[in-house]
Amino acid sequence: MRVLVTGISEGIGGAICQQVAKRPGSAIAMCVRKTREPVEKLAEELRHEGCDVLILEGDLRDPAVPEYFVHTAAGRFKGLDAIVSNAGAVDPTSLEDMPLEVWEDMFALTCRASWLLAKAGFPHLKASQGAFVGISSQSGVHPHRQTGAYSAAKAALIMLCKQMALEWGEHGIRVNSVSPGMIMTPMTRSIYDDMNITRQREAIVPLKRIGAPSDVARTVDFLIDPENRYITGENIMVDGGLTLSVLDRIPGIARRKQET
Repeated sequence: MRVLVTGISEGIGGAICQQVAKRPGSAIAMCVRKTREPVEKLAEELRHEGCDVLILEGDLRDPAVPEYFVHTAAGRFKGLDAIVSNAGAVDPTSLEDMPLEVWEDMFALTCRASWLLAKAGFPHLKASQGAFVGISSQSGVHPHRQTGAYSAAKAALIMLCKQMALEWGEHGIRVNSVSPGMIMTPMTRSIYDDMNITRQREAIVPLKRIGAPSDVARTVDFLIDPENRYITGENIMVDGGLTLSVLDRIPGIARRKQET
């Protein structure tokens, strides 16, 4: 399987690459803003396992970069079977204090780049009857304090994927999004270093644990698998049941009124 993945790190992006590399004859374009030692180490590990790995550098905020990523990867691999738009960033700023450039950068990186990746990848995915997956967030489903631009951009990504699924279904292209909940990654590890916070967070998750990048990666791998050809336009929550438990946390239980 020939897959392009953006936002490679030791977290979700790296886990997606590791999962895809388990497929015999896999080829992965690992797209990063700037190559770092952990990315190079991961690439070498995957090559050792027999995966063809290409590392591409570029800032997805630049509208020319998505097409460059797709064109280069498709040229190297003679096409693409899947694109996973995982790159993102968080800027914890309240809406009233947020500079315009922060808002625009968030949408450029999260939503616009995903559209441009998909647009450039369209002919390749059409030829391979492939799949596109956008990595959104639980914050794209529910608002979260001081993540105004992030939440709005992730919500827009979910709708973008639904729109592409509707328009491109006739071409055999499947488009879905995945919304991770609380996941332990290098970016969030500082939060979970506080065991009190960790226990509080685990307590509100129905499955009573914080997720791992591999939980998200396995879901993405399922969605891009050619065997799963009848799923499109969905946003799959990978959050241990947290989202569905919102109303359950309201104090008090409604009781049937006794008749007199």
